[in-house]
Amino acid sequence: MEYFGAVDQEALFQEIVEKGRAEGINDQEAFNDLVDDVIETHRDWQETHDDASTPGMGEAMRARFADYKAALGLDAEQPQL
Repeated sequence: MEYFGAVDQEALFQEIVEKGRAEGINDQEAFNDLVDDVIETHRDWQETHDDASTPGMGEAMRARFADYKAALGLDAEQPQL
């Protein structure tokens, strides 16, 4: 498993799913903003370091939009929460 500072990628993804569900996020643009916000929060908490690959972490999380939609049960028949 790949780690970014003290935050592992899967735990970060699960946090994004939970927060996205609570906020009703169901489109790519809002998801990307959510990913950036969550990563920045972890940086503020000093769980990730400035020299950690946070741009790579953001890219990895944004690439999981399909996984995010699946985790929320969103599909063509139910495109919104």
